[in-house]
Amino acid sequence: MKPHWIKFNFLLMAMFVLGLASQALALAPPVAMLTQVKGTVEVFKDKEWKKVTANKFIFDGTKVRTGADGAATIINQANSTSQNMAANTELEITAAAVKVVSGTLSEPQKAGGDVLSSMNQRFEEAQRYTTVRRSVDKKENDQKLATIREVTLSEQHPDMVWSNVGPEFSYRLIIDDKSIDVPATKDEMVRFKVTGLTPGSHKYRVDVIKDGASVFSPNGDRTMVWLGGAALEEFNKKLAEIKGSTPGDDFLVANFLDEKGLTVAAMDMYRKYFKANPGDIDMFPLLIKTYHDLKLNELKKEAALEYNKIMGN
Repeated sequence: MKPHWIKFNFLLMAMFVLGLASQALALAPPVAMLTQVKGTVEVFKDKEWKKVTANKFIFDGTKVRTGADGAATIINQANSTSQNMAANTELEITAAAVKVVSGTLSEPQKAGGDVLSSMNQRFEEAQRYTTVRRSVDKKENDQKLATIREVTLSEQHPDMVWSNVGPEFSYRLIIDDKSIDVPATKDEMVRFKVTGLTPGSHKYRVDVIKDGASVFSPNGDRTMVWLGGAALEEFNKKLAEIKGSTPGDDFLVANFLDEKGLTVAAMDMYRKYFKANPGDIDMFPLLIKTYHDLKLNELKKEAALEYNKIMGN
């Protein structure tokens, strides 16, 4: 019996070490955000200075500088304060402090709310989904379909999505007692615009259809929340506050959408951003997380592989 216990303890130790190694490789969340960028503003990344033209999250140990025509505002996550960078200013930003290397930085002012904490929590959670695990080859006749357990939609964001199990299959979206036929597609992701729901919670499921007959129906219903009435008014009010506190920042808006259950809308905003800014990969885990939550497993795997390739993991 003794050799077996030795092997078992060794296995536990190996798993513990691998776990620590995995955590060490994970990217820590950003410590600040660069916003209200004007003129020449640059960050030091990958051993060179790179120009910034929009709001950008700043990670521990990053240098930021403005040119003769440059200006920007730094929002510090540690104490929720903002400071304005003047022209010809260089900073070194760490989790502990914002250090002025040269130039002028204004006195700290209270930022409007803890604008980064929620996003940082989501970023830390998203790190676990960047690991690409070996997957079992999908069987040719496997029609099983998983969908998000709870999702929120609205008139402004009415799209529902799920994975496509194959181009030969169509679908039946059942909301409460109403069935809606969704045609087959060759796209990796099926997208359907939901209409006609009353505000509040509804039961839904997606059946897989072939030759007019159901070949898969999930066990149990999922929840679809339609945002309207007072809940929509409160949502729009908070969204306006976020847009006002950090103008032009797609990430905080997408994070808010995701936080409120509008996961499809958050995914779309992230996809649009990374399509326009393919080199700005630091926040890519947030997109990967939306793929995970929406059960878009192939898109999640492709995105994780891309992220690890660029990050050199």
